[in-house]
Parts: sequence; C-alpha cells; structure tokens
Amino acid sequence: MIIGIEIALVNGRTAKAGGRVVKNVAGYDLSKLLCGSLGSLAVITSATFKLSPLAPHSQTLVATVTSIRQLGDLALAVAAVPVAPTAIELQSSPHRLLIRFETTEQSARRQTELVSAICVKHGATCAVVSGRAEADAWRAHEARIFGADGTILKVAVLPTDVADVLDRISTMAAERSVEHDVIGRAALGIILLRISGDLSAQSAIVTELRLDATARRGTAVLLSAPAALQHDVGRWGPATDAAPLMRAVKQQFDPQNTLNPGVGVWES
Repeated sequence: MIIGIEIALVNGRTAKAGGRVVKNVAGYDLSKLLCGSLGSLAVITSATFKLSPLAPHSQTLVATVTSIRQLGDLALAVAAVPVAPTAIELQSSPHRLLIRFETTEQSARRQTELVSAICVKHGATCAVVSGRAEADAWRAHEARIFGADGTILKVAVLPTDVADVLDRISTMAAERSVEHDVIGRAALGIILLRISGDLSAQSAIVTELRLDATARRGTAVLLSAPAALQHDVGRWGPATDAAPLMRAVKQQFDPQNTLNPGVGVWES
C-alpha cells in the first residue's frame, strides 16, 4: 500500500521514489526494497500510503472443523469460490477459519451464504459475527500469537502444502509436550506458530519445520525468540540462492554494516 517513500542513506544523502499519486512509476521501486529490510539498508524518513474508505458493512464467517488438517483443505476450497473476502485466516485450536467480508451489507450477506454452503459441504459448523463480537473475535485471533510469551515462527509454503504443515506441527507439539498456538493467512500459505516450554524441544521443532519448509521450497523465520534459542538455531535458517543478491544489495547501501547489525540474512 506504499506509493511513495523518502529515505536517508548511511552516507547522509537522501533519496526518494514514487510520489503522492497512485500512477507514479518514476525511478527505482525503493518502497518494495525497504519493506522488510528491518532498518538495515536506510532510515525511512517519510512514506505515503494508498488509503481506502471504510466499508459500510463487515461480517465474519467462523467455520469450525474437527481436525487441523481440514483447515488447509477448507481454505483452498474457499479460495476457489468466486467471492472477494478481505481475509481467510486459520486458527488452532479449536480448528477454525475466519472468513471476513467488508462491503455492502447485501453483498456481504450473499457472499457469506455462498461460502457457508461450501464450508458445510466440507463438514464444518458455521456461525456469523458482526459488530462488537466481530471486533472482539479478530482481537482475540491476533492475541493468540502476539499477546503471549513464547517463540514465534513464521512458516511460508505453497497454499497447497498448508494442510500437511499444520498436521506436522500438531504431531511435533504433541510428541514433545509443547504448548502451541497457530494462526495464519490460509489462502496465502503463511502460518504463524507460537510455542513455549522447554527450549531444547522448541529448538527441535524449529529445526524440523525448517527442514520440511525448505524441502517444499518455503521458509521458516524466527520473528521472536529467547536469545539462547535464536543463537542455537539462527533467525533465518539455511541460506537460499537469494543470499548472494541480498549481500550485494547490503554492500551497496551499507558497506560497513552500520545500520541495525545482526538482523540480516547475509550475516547468518
């Protein structure tokens, strides 16, 4: 949603890209480059965002299934329906999909009916929330991961692999008696896992999930972890074939590694 950005480089010079209007494509797309760089390339001094008006109506379909594996399969089925949800989020446990529609009330109701029929066909029980109940549901959803202590791991795989990865997470957590919570952008193949408990068990889970994700041409990155665990397994995991390019970009922007050292994949 960023359409313009201004930055201060490590040598004191400034640069900018984009502008204040959407149809501005002049120059290099520094906005995308700086997104996710964790302050390691330059200091962002200002940014311009594309905004959208609040939708006149919002409601969320909560579909509950009996097994964690069903979540990934159901998400693929929902993503194939010709509707336009603003979110398809999974959570476990209990094993649920949260499917949000933000549009006119009539459109939201019609789309909810279509998706609900698909969910019921896949063995889910459904409920619809709106207003304060919907806002509370989404706050509780994010708090499952970011509102409690523990290690947070972001796993990114193909959407078709989500069901297998969720099943693997459930099995490993049970085998090692580790407390865990899972949410994720189901249709995008992004899973956020929070685990707590014995650090050696956490280390084993992170290592195994990384091996599994790598085999699927995905990634597993630590977003937050105790220092001892991060030292043991590393933040980024195995280097990919993109690492040389990232090192070259870092060398051009910050050759002395002055900005936010210790966070880059090139240092792993």
